[in-house]
Amino acid sequence: MAHDLAEVPVILWVLLGTVLLLQGSWMFYDAKKRKEYPWIWGIFGLLNTPTNLLIYLVVTRIIKKKKTCPHCGEMVEEKGTYCSYCGEEIPENPKDEKGK
Repeated sequence: MAHDLAEVPVILWVLLGTVLLLQGSWMFYDAKKRKEYPWIWGIFGLLNTPTNLLIYLVVTRIIKKKKTCPHCGEMVEEKGTYCSYCGEEIPENPKDEKGK
């Protein structure tokens, strides 16, 4: 027997809307902090829960790992050899820079 959408209680729709709004907002602000296309991630977070949140966490925390440039303090790709902001070479081991 198929259920009609009209049979779903209003409180569940409100709860779902609230969860999606909170998820999208958090993804927006976190992506903005990480300089990772906040509008795209925020809108993506409004579409589905929790799958889109898991995708965001995997992409930003595992696939696109970042580190801080020792020269200018900006977040850059972990595997990068030069900072895309200041152009300075980034040592493989940050301790190498301090030891000079």
